[in-house]
Amino acid sequence: MLLRSPPGPESSPCARHHAERGRAARARSAARALPSCALLLGVAIGCGASSSSGPASPRQREPLPEDIVERSALPLFVLQGKDKLPEPELWERMAEARVICFGEQHDLPEHHYAQQRALSELATRAAATQRTLGVGFEMFQRPYQAALTSFVAGATPEEQFLSDSNYAERWGFDFSLYRPLLKTVREFSLEALALNAPREITRKIGKNGLDGLDASERNQLPELILDDRDHRAYFDAAMSDHPPMGGGAEMDDMYAVQVVWDETMAETAAKWLSHAGSGSQLILFAGNGHCHESAIPARITRRTNVPVLSVAPVLASDLSDFEARKRYDWLVVLDD
Repeated sequence: MLLRSPPGPESSPCARHHAERGRAARARSAARALPSCALLLGVAIGCGASSSSGPASPRQREPLPEDIVERSALPLFVLQGKDKLPEPELWERMAEARVICFGEQHDLPEHHYAQQRALSELATRAAATQRTLGVGFEMFQRPYQAALTSFVAGATPEEQFLSDSNYAERWGFDFSLYRPLLKTVREFSLEALALNAPREITRKIGKNGLDGLDASERNQLPELILDDRDHRAYFDAAMSDHPPMGGGAEMDDMYAVQVVWDETMAETAAKWLSHAGSGSQLILFAGNGHCHESAIPARITRRTNVPVLSVAPVLASDLSDFEARKRYDWLVVLDD
């Protein structure tokens, strides 16, 4: 999203807000075709490449203000079917869930504000009751768990962490969008999980299919369910505006990548739940394309028998265009 540096002191806060809201609306209009940038990450055009109808590359955008999440604060409420839950009732209800998959459109700071509010509320409640709370991140791949652990423990400065985790190459969205979440993890001494599959494997699958992996690479894969009709229907709908050049076989390989992402993140979460104990709670942050019911949530439940609350943030102005709303237990609506 093309949000430029803050204007000079002569501009009023109201003027700055409306200028940013206009830019955000234009960016959302360009990005609606892709519910999650991860659908294309490292496979067809990649998040690092520009699409004619998708969002701009994260590395092509201008740096965001460090306080972009804070300044994107909006009143919010939850839609659960036809029921509306206001604050603070929604946080009390969310605290009752054992596992939450909280989605995002990666480049929308308002979505990250909603995530930050959720994490702060859950962390405060967990601290008061001495409940173990874990926080999982799609943005970091499993081989970089040590780098993530060191950073949230305060042992590694930010610049070194971004280098150690290869953040710019493996994710690339402005770190200002994610810094508040990681600061909260550090503040409350929570455990952070690097959820995702290594890019080297998913890129190889996208290019050559699962059969293109060697034995050592196949051994790194979790159990894969590739014939979930609802999950495939979501994927096909999301990809309808971005058909691969190679036809159906290539689409199947891209779908296999999506499944590997979802299954890997679900397996990472399930293993943490197993060792954390029955009184623990876990919140995962991932793209909306990973947090709908048949994606990560169903795959965690298959492994653990633990229900997962699937949550998607959405701006009130985008609600009528949010076609996947029935695929989530909750919509956290930001009242813009």
